[in-house]
Amino acid sequence: MLKRTGVVSCLALLLALSASAAGVKNAARVARIDTLPHQHLGAAPMFSAAVACTVGNDSAIAYYIDGWVAGAELYKAYIDPGSASSGCTGPYPFTIRQINMPMRFRKACSLTVSVDVEAVDASNPNCHVPGALKAISSDWNLTVPAAGGYNIWIPLDTPYVVSGPFFAGFYISTPLDTSVGAAIYCDNDPRACFTYNIWDTTIGFVDLVNNDYYNFPGRLALYVIGSPGGGSVEPAPVISFLKPVSAEVLMGSVDLWAWEKSGSKVIDYVSFAYSKGGAYTEIGRDYDGTHALRNGVQASDAGIGYDQNWDFSGLPEGNYTLKVTAVDTLGRTAWDTVTVYLKSQSPAPRITSPANGDDFCSSLTVLMQSNDPALSNIQLFRTNAQTNYTLAMPPLNQQLMGDVNGNPNDGNHVSSGEFGEYCSGPAAVAAAVKVWADRGFVSLMNENMTTLTPAQLGQRLAVAFKTQADNGTYDENLYTGLKDYFVPRGDMLSFDMQHNPDYYALRSWVEDEQRTVVLGLGGNPGLWVAVNGFSGWKNADGSYTVSIMNPLTGTIMDAPMRTNLGSNELSIGGVWHSVDIMVSLFAKTWNVTRVLASVDMNGADGWSITWTPVNLSEGNPYIFRAIGRDAGNYRGASTLIMRYKCLGVYRPGDFDNDGQTDIADLQILIDFITHGEPSPIGGAARADCNCDRLVNVADIIYYINFLFSASSAPCY
Repeated sequence: MLKRTGVVSCLALLLALSASAAGVKNAARVARIDTLPHQHLGAAPMFSAAVACTVGNDSAIAYYIDGWVAGAELYKAYIDPGSASSGCTGPYPFTIRQINMPMRFRKACSLTVSVDVEAVDASNPNCHVPGALKAISSDWNLTVPAAGGYNIWIPLDTPYVVSGPFFAGFYISTPLDTSVGAAIYCDNDPRACFTYNIWDTTIGFVDLVNNDYYNFPGRLALYVIGSPGGGSVEPAPVISFLKPVSAEVLMGSVDLWAWEKSGSKVIDYVSFAYSKGGAYTEIGRDYDGTHALRNGVQASDAGIGYDQNWDFSGLPEGNYTLKVTAVDTLGRTAWDTVTVYLKSQSPAPRITSPANGDDFCSSLTVLMQSNDPALSNIQLFRTNAQTNYTLAMPPLNQQLMGDVNGNPNDGNHVSSGEFGEYCSGPAAVAAAVKVWADRGFVSLMNENMTTLTPAQLGQRLAVAFKTQADNGTYDENLYTGLKDYFVPRGDMLSFDMQHNPDYYALRSWVEDEQRTVVLGLGGNPGLWVAVNGFSGWKNADGSYTVSIMNPLTGTIMDAPMRTNLGSNELSIGGVWHSVDIMVSLFAKTWNVTRVLASVDMNGADGWSITWTPVNLSEGNPYIFRAIGRDAGNYRGASTLIMRYKCLGVYRPGDFDNDGQTDIADLQILIDFITHGEPSPIGGAARADCNCDRLVNVADIIYYINFLFSASSAPCY
């Protein structure tokens, strides 16, 4: 699909291509549809349903008309976004963005199309007639790849605002051979004065349901997508980067996250781009800025705002400028930039074996990979995780916040004109901050040099998070509000976030890195909770137990956490909530102590570390942190959380765990090494039969020798 720039008048082209198609039109026939058109050609719309309306005048597609379309012709449909059937609330003024006419084809073909907007000619009050041309698009060259039904979406070059009904036009400038079988769709309501066709300026516009050639059984299917509100109602865009921040070093990939702060309902899209001193190159666009309001009362919307995952591993290293641009349906723009350093390959090792959640016993071999050609070494550190890890976080009820009348002890209920029920965000963060105050890294002194209680801190955070104004806390307001509140008060904390974290990522942040974390939960209701710790290991149903501070009840409670169909979820009171986001707080001068287990100084034979455990506690989880360092002294880390379990450990070489070592186990080993089939029960490291820290064909040979008593038992 190529877009041309020259704009021409449809009627002028019709004058040049005015050979009569009356004979073709007389040969038209109607056929009942078997399937609705579902494929897209042109610029398929990606507007959020919350800000866009699709409007037509047909009741529902019922037929397609075969043998009518000849090409070099213009179609028109009367459109009224203000009609009761349009579904647009407060439609006028209405901003027209794109026009669609569904078509059906018997075979592949090429065609050139454009769209336009015309006024309604009011000279005949009893019949809608196309009037003066108001807006027109460039020509679009389209390729129909195969037979079938297609929705053909063409945008206006510049959005056009109307204050009442109008005519939308769809122009096919190329003649089409009859063998193409181009057809158009209609409904079963043959009302006149709604849809028209012109193929010859001498004949003029023909009403499709009332003409001398062939009367359609209903009105033409032709649609417009646009946004209610026009140009004078909604504010201009305002946008800023949330992540990354200026001067940040990024490695390999990054989640770009931006905050459109105007509240406009006519944002078309947000674009992310990069530059290395010259023109910007677009990374991608996000058309749906739906984001979650978590207020502890109502269900939250599913959405994380404007974001874009960007893999920049193919770019040269160096300083870059990242730009985010918001564009609304009126063509207004706003942008923000940050300057960052891109390191194309991350030194963080990718741990390929074992996997998070595995058990280990007599020895542990960690296999790793890295695309960083300058990686010089990998260190493996160990943290003794606790069976019951707790931050001793204070329980904090959100009803202690949201005070308006000066009496913090009256419950601060929304029904009394206050907003305590909406304060799960401020309460969760206040509890997380109190942990850092107890560690001695944050001062809770107020302006009068007296100590703020957690509830008083939460009351102030509610202001920073705009919780009362929004009747809840948006993710973006919580993240920016943290910086707005704490930077001028000593700037002791750093903040980070991650969308859709799993249990292992959460435990790594909280226990291994010793951050405090609040979770933004979706579902009904959407709310914020603070993470207090972890209890036990994997439950019988595959879930894990997370200790949380629940601001809705003001209690510390256990909550199962699981991964379900790619979504990570936390259960509170028997209701599963999606874990949409985790936000961390970390003291900039806090030091984490870990025990060095081993190091690999040479990756020529592959990156791997074998470590023999000593004096570990049966059944306890342990956290291993692999830190890679390259020649430029850049560092990156990956974590692995496993359980030390030797009771009931697997028999060496018994890969299917049936108590025997036989040909069936050999087949599992061969299939895993040569065909990528599932690993031996107990983890991929068990396939290292000869203990050379590599998993390859040599292990198959070793195992064959073992079966025929020519070698000792596999090492694990």
